[in-house]
Amino acid sequence: MARGTIIPTLQLLLLAVCCATTVVHGKEWTVGDSKGWTFGVSGWERAKRIQSGDVLVFKYNPSMHNVVQVGEGDYNSCKVSGPSRTHTSGNDHIKLAPGGKAFFICSFPGHCQQGMKIAVTA
Repeated sequence: MARGTIIPTLQLLLLAVCCATTVVHGKEWTVGDSKGWTFGVSGWERAKRIQSGDVLVFKYNPSMHNVVQVGEGDYNSCKVSGPSRTHTSGNDHIKLAPGGKAFFICSFPGHCQQGMKIAVTA
């Protein structure tokens, strides 16, 4: 290879490596680990290094539970009164947006009070 083509080739290679390393796929976290989204899952998130772009996977029986993304006030009161988004598939994949906290509860009567809620900082 001629000397004049080595430098442009190296620059192109470096550019390709840089572009490849900026494509980052978030990690998937199964909420509640092997137990899934169930009673007593509150606090599961505390020991995790969850980041923006990561995906929370909620696995549960949809005839018995749901996942509702709520604001902090509704999370604390275990009541859905403000804007929310309800998931009901039993295998919900929710990608975390950058910045701030995300709050999730089960809105079936009494479930949030029994620990079916998590607060994640991304």
